[in-house]
Amino acid sequence: MSNQLFSPLKLGRASIANRFCFLAHRTNFPTPGLMTERHVAYYRRRAEGGCGLIVVGEIGVHPHDRPWEFMIDGYDRKVLEGYKELTCAIHRRPTLVFANLNHHGFQSSGAITRREIWGPSALSDIAFGETSKAMEPEDRETVICAFAEAACLAREGGFDGVEIDMGPESLLRQYLSPLSNQRSDEYGGSPENRMRFPLEVLARVRSAVGLDFTVGLRLCADEKFWGAITIDDSEQFARTFETSGGVDFIDVSLGTYYNLHLILASMHTPVGFTVELAERIKQAVHVPVIASYQIGSSQMARKVVAEGRADVVGYVRQLVCDPDFPEKVKNGQEGSVRYCVRDNKGCIGRVNQNKAIECIQNPEVGREGQVLTRGAAKAAVKKKVIVVGGGPAGLEAARAARVRGHDVALFEREADLGGQINLIGVRPGRRGMGAIIGYLRKSLEAIGTPIETQFEVTSEWLLGQNPDAVVIATGSKPVEKPVPGTYGPPVVLSVSDVLGGCYPVGERVLFVDENGGHHAAATVEWLADQGKKVLMTTSDLFIGIELAPMGELYLTRQRLLQKGVSFITDVVVDEIVGDRVKARDIYTNQPVSLGDYDTVVLDMGNVAEDSLYRRIKGRIKEVYAVGDCVAPRGIDMAILEGRKAGERL
Repeated sequence: MSNQLFSPLKLGRASIANRFCFLAHRTNFPTPGLMTERHVAYYRRRAEGGCGLIVVGEIGVHPHDRPWEFMIDGYDRKVLEGYKELTCAIHRRPTLVFANLNHHGFQSSGAITRREIWGPSALSDIAFGETSKAMEPEDRETVICAFAEAACLAREGGFDGVEIDMGPESLLRQYLSPLSNQRSDEYGGSPENRMRFPLEVLARVRSAVGLDFTVGLRLCADEKFWGAITIDDSEQFARTFETSGGVDFIDVSLGTYYNLHLILASMHTPVGFTVELAERIKQAVHVPVIASYQIGSSQMARKVVAEGRADVVGYVRQLVCDPDFPEKVKNGQEGSVRYCVRDNKGCIGRVNQNKAIECIQNPEVGREGQVLTRGAAKAAVKKKVIVVGGGPAGLEAARAARVRGHDVALFEREADLGGQINLIGVRPGRRGMGAIIGYLRKSLEAIGTPIETQFEVTSEWLLGQNPDAVVIATGSKPVEKPVPGTYGPPVVLSVSDVLGGCYPVGERVLFVDENGGHHAAATVEWLADQGKKVLMTTSDLFIGIELAPMGELYLTRQRLLQKGVSFITDVVVDEIVGDRVKARDIYTNQPVSLGDYDTVVLDMGNVAEDSLYRRIKGRIKEVYAVGDCVAPRGIDMAILEGRKAGERL
């Protein structure tokens, strides 16, 4: 198969060097209204990795539209300094940069602007819940002018083009959709009427920036909801926008807030499910088409382009996780790619909580040029370093220390590297997490780091090795007695007991969930897949409360319910005696009966396994604890702390 991924392509008057596109997305980097140094470093890093096109998002076109606090004020001339710094930095590489211009319509918030929000009709969005004002003619004219002025500022700031957003989070998509556009005037009803306002925006933008500036659009090709935009509708939209709107490319997206699990797809969602939509639009138009979302591997990307199903492959999370992905593919180094596992915690989960974007695997994300660097400077003095623990924290610490030039050896008590990730991979739909360990293991092998498994490190042995530095990454273990009582195996088990196959699990299972995330829900799904009848209890408002920001809540609960799992919320367990669980309603203090179960599984927290660290602290010159043996948290903190420890050595 010819490698068309690295052939140039014209997008209007501009030409991209390859077919990799870093799609528009939220970072939550901006200080109020302006682009920051973090933006510049973040996008420059993707250009350095060989990406052909970068589309910068978070750019608002009007001050009345602010769905969240961190936006770039694309309507204010104050942004020009930041624009120019960004575009100059990207243009040092053979990379083009476009500005994604958007108005969010009724997917916005008056709580921030202290103004009414606008929409085609007086409706409220399923996520934001605020009823919009149905736009009047002067409102539409305001928005049309705003798009044109923002496009002119983008051009003045050095951008190579603009992308007008008609995707999942846009006012223009709301006009196109019969679900959200219930107008009875010339801007509602028929497809021709619903296209009228988006066409007016495109026409004004084109007139403002001229024919020699690239103008494309992001099109929601299928809202995947009853009574909404279908792919048949979008084929007509695309043809009209091409012929009447003068667009130079179409970036194909799908979904809305009705189905965020499609937009923010997790590892449960098959890769490549969006390609068919891009192909349908590609067949309907003559301009280049970008296939967005879920292009899983370089092999799939090659095939999509080679078969003419799309002209460009668009990524967000993969290029967040490994900015060097395009360059590695170009140089035949696919084996060294750090693939996104679609866990969603570090990127989507953080952004949806109004935090800056990060990545559980790549601790540089959001810190480019600030805290961590790709290649830490070689150490002035070579040290003998021993790393204890082969989970993500220990593996990353060993890798970073070895890159610094130290003599590093890693020891793991179990037969396999991975720590708790090995248990995560047992659960349905979570096997992909093993790729994190696969990448780190390959990285260590590539730089010649000795690894010994099934080796129990003791304090006496460590002292006898006379190391210069030791990194302890021994992880954590379940709290042995999280509630008062007399209980234990084989009736009352921890999640580790269950997934490790330490004891048989009965047919009727009570699962006490004080985790709220995959740790609990995916374990219960694993039990349900074995035919167990499971009741989940939690003191939270609902089961899976930690999954909501990651876009995982809906499908996870759906799967659990379809597999016969029952839920009880607002209940706290006070005591367990044998097989009797004493609980109460947290609001009324009334007793809640939780009896007649063969097995009780407790997911009620972990405790740091730090005994080795405490035994050697002060007896070896440099001793560092990283990851869960500091405090039980997540993979993101384990890898971050491992990197920091390795680079401090």
